[in-house]
Amino acid sequence: MSNEKNFFKQIKSTLKKSDFIQKIENKYNSGFTDLIIINDKLPLFIELKAPIKGNRIKLEKSQISTHLRIFNNNYISFILVRDPLTSNAFLFDGYQVAISMVRGLDQPSFLVHDTITQCLQVCNDLVKQK
Repeated sequence: MSNEKNFFKQIKSTLKKSDFIQKIENKYNSGFTDLIIINDKLPLFIELKAPIKGNRIKLEKSQISTHLRIFNNNYISFILVRDPLTSNAFLFDGYQVAISMVRGLDQPSFLVHDTITQCLQVCNDLVKQK
């Protein structure tokens, strides 16, 4: 089983039964975020990354485009990166990562490094503020 699939299962296990989660696997519309989670009536667009080594986020051009389009439509996207050394994750703002790649800048700092539950709570809090 792939690292990303295990990461998805780990995320799913932290959610309440009332939460909606949809894993997007679509070979015809590449680039869309891996997950849509709806809780507290808010959509969370989340790209999953489960690196085996290294700490650089790699996005395809279509993924960069998706994060920019989500931002331009007044939503927030996120990139959740599994920490290969712990069961925690790093949470990044998808737009900030995408725009830094477009501009050739260094990868932005993560928003939080914590449990998956806490990372998802930060996502909810940021979406509520938007």
